[in-house]
Amino acid sequence: MSRKPRLILVTALLAVVLGWGALQVESPLGRIWPRTGQTVVIYGGGFAGSAAAFQTAAHLPPGNEVLLIVPESVLGGIGTAGGQNFFDIRNWQGEPPTRGRFARWFDAYGQGYPTQAMAELLSKEVMEGFPDRVRVLFQHEIEEVHVDQGRRHITGLTVRPVTRNPGTQTVEWAGTPRRIEGDLFIDASDTGRLTRLAGVPLSPGRLDWAADGQQQAATLMFQVTGIDPQAAKAHRHPETGKPEFFYFQDADGSRLGWGGKAFTRYDPVITAYNNASHRFTLKGYNIAEDTPDKWWLNVLLIHEVNGMQQEIDRNTHRWPAAALTEAGQWSTDQAYREALTELERPRFLAALRRFPGFEAAELVRRPDGSPVVGAVLYLRETAHATRADGAFALPTSAVRHTGDGPNNGADQYLHPARVGLGLYYIDINAYRKGEPLQTLETPPNPHYIPYTALITPAVDNLLLPGYTQSTSSEAWASMRVIPNLTVTGDAAGLIAAYCLENKKSPAALDEEDLLKIQELLKQAGARLDKTPEFQNQNVPVPDLARSEPLNKR
Repeated sequence: MSRKPRLILVTALLAVVLGWGALQVESPLGRIWPRTGQTVVIYGGGFAGSAAAFQTAAHLPPGNEVLLIVPESVLGGIGTAGGQNFFDIRNWQGEPPTRGRFARWFDAYGQGYPTQAMAELLSKEVMEGFPDRVRVLFQHEIEEVHVDQGRRHITGLTVRPVTRNPGTQTVEWAGTPRRIEGDLFIDASDTGRLTRLAGVPLSPGRLDWAADGQQQAATLMFQVTGIDPQAAKAHRHPETGKPEFFYFQDADGSRLGWGGKAFTRYDPVITAYNNASHRFTLKGYNIAEDTPDKWWLNVLLIHEVNGMQQEIDRNTHRWPAAALTEAGQWSTDQAYREALTELERPRFLAALRRFPGFEAAELVRRPDGSPVVGAVLYLRETAHATRADGAFALPTSAVRHTGDGPNNGADQYLHPARVGLGLYYIDINAYRKGEPLQTLETPPNPHYIPYTALITPAVDNLLLPGYTQSTSSEAWASMRVIPNLTVTGDAAGLIAAYCLENKKSPAALDEEDLLKIQELLKQAGARLDKTPEFQNQNVPVPDLARSEPLNKR
């Protein structure tokens, strides 16, 4: 696995951005561009949204369009703009069972990657790969979701440019609103904004199993230098003598590391920091090089953050309803600002330098002296769409107690409706300060991801491959990682193309439709099965889409 040369996309990106001026109609609330066919509108430019855009564009017939609305300035979401450049993978039978587009993007750089290069790769494949089908609105946010009178069908969105105020660190409106029409909508976001504003019933955070709806702790990723991996690897637990920190080098030469969960419980400086009366906790860390000797560090937990609260909505009807909030939660803007301030406090750096190999650690800084941090928070949870009966399409038991084939395990009943395999630990970062970071049962096998987790009975033309998919909170603790979300993005994109081609809503697909979709997913490189006779791990993942549209198959 060799590191690919960085992709030079400046000209292509400028062409896309500058092209909006020619495509925009005179009215600011008019359509973004003349609609020549059906339109799929995708909200969220992370790996799930990028995969959804790719698969939709690859399978839509000519003349149809994909519009991707991205609040950030690049594709990749928390995995690029947010600095979370460490894929949380878990192998099964010698490789990650999460195939499809994730396999392509994982193979390009390995488990850790340079964020700029990955963002350029996603842009090359999604935008440059489909120049006549995919349009992207960077740094835009949804202002309104327009639903028909029965609130069963989204007809369009109003979006506006946004920017982060460098003084207040608050995301603010920065331009004129524009009205977008669409035929099918995909919420691939972390905030679930499209789903929430469309009126879909949601269960916030852990409300399905706890007394409150707190969401898993958020993180602000930041860059450090001066790290000594050899010193970290040499450290041993004072009682057991076992190593506590682990570093390795990808085949492409980049370095990654993790460890320190036990260390944070016995080091006196870190425990004092974690027991203090503020909302921050230092956890066992993940770290990956972005460029030589400059590492993105995932170590700082921010408690009681509501990923659905954005200051642009305060005192408007868009502010999350009381049922979706807990008293005292920080908005994403306040959490971002508070975390930036925390990075500069002496108590923070003193505690950070207690980790072995971090004795000389320094924050990487920009020319103006500010620390290099993620452009967005790394959110781990927001809310989960519920079915009509209030339950979830992917329950906890189906993830905890998986089988090794279609005829056993608590997930076997999901096999007929599967659109991919998911696998990770049930990894829960603390909700409130002082609560433990814990891994529940370690699933022995991948679980089937059902198509029903990606739809909602509340809106008939909406797919949910992002954070609001219909999973229980504990199941979400496993599903939330980028590889699993890329699998759901693949499925949502292909389902969207299939639905438009066959004039069906996502919620109205039958068994015959699912069989066809499953076959198309396999042809696109997805892995849907666990047993050897169904394995398709040797099927190459297409480099760039040259798939025939559905009506040509």
